Amino acid sequence: MRNYRLVVRKHELIEYQQREFYTVNHNFYHQDKVYDKHWHNSIEITYVVKGRKIQTSWENGQENKVIADEGKLLLVNSGISHKIEVLNGLEGIVLLIDKGVIREFYPTWQDEHFNLELNRNIEKRIIELMLLLAQAKDQDQKIQQHIYVLQIISLLVENLIDENDHYRERHDENSELITSIMEYIDYNYFKPITLDEIATYTSYNKSYLSTLFKKKIGITIFEYLKNIRLEHCLKELKTTDKNIVDIALNNGFANIQSFNKVFKEVYHQTPLQYKKSKQI
Repeated sequence: MRNYRLVVRKHELIEYQQREFYTVNHNFYHQDKVYDKHWHNSIEITYVVKGRKIQTSWENGQENKVIADEGKLLLVNSGISHKIEVLNGLEGIVLLIDKGVIREFYPTWQDEHFNLELNRNIEKRIIELMLLLAQAKDQDQKIQQHIYVLQIISLLVENLIDENDHYRERHDENSELITSIMEYIDYNYFKPITLDEIATYTSYNKSYLSTLFKKKIGITIFEYLKNIRLEHCLKELKTTDKNIVDIALNNGFANIQSFNKVFKEVYHQTPLQYKKSKQI
């Protein structure tokens, strides 16, 4: 009698987590709009195809205004409070890059700021990539989009790091305290947060924390908290089918009324209008 050996081939199920490390939008504005002072973790790059975009930013107590017309490239570094005005029927390509992913690709990068003025040839190459990125976005070419964004990240890190005194000033002893406040909010934004809690967490006086944060970042602690909550809500409005009430409550807003009010103040449209516009 012949003996048979049963071979069982085990199949290991590996689940891969899909991660979006950037957002790109090809925007058309048919009327003038103002987006009030806000802040986000991402690096924001805008190419003005036509029209005009006025970008006002605040850092270390200083205001900087840039007027960008057709053919101009704009960049806002992570953590910088800024206000945006769009005029003259603006058409723009906007890219938001997750700074955490930049750290993964370039571990030696320590949140340094990028400065387009350091190399105009590199700026021109980024403009070319932004146009290709918008085309790939319009044609739903996912792989090409990833390639273009990775190329842009490479150009930024390898050519446009700004190592001036403003950057070093941000990374003094107080910057560690600012980072602690941000990290506490980043991990707890979906819960009620008070200034007393943050003071206890950092072991600093709450009045001192409020003054320091406003001076360094340009917005208050609670404006920062509001922006973080809005950032998470925007992502869910765009990428999920969750109802708006659940999105608001799950991201730290006390009720739908306060969410609608804050959303409209910043984006000049209701959450429902925003959600519908992204479904078109």
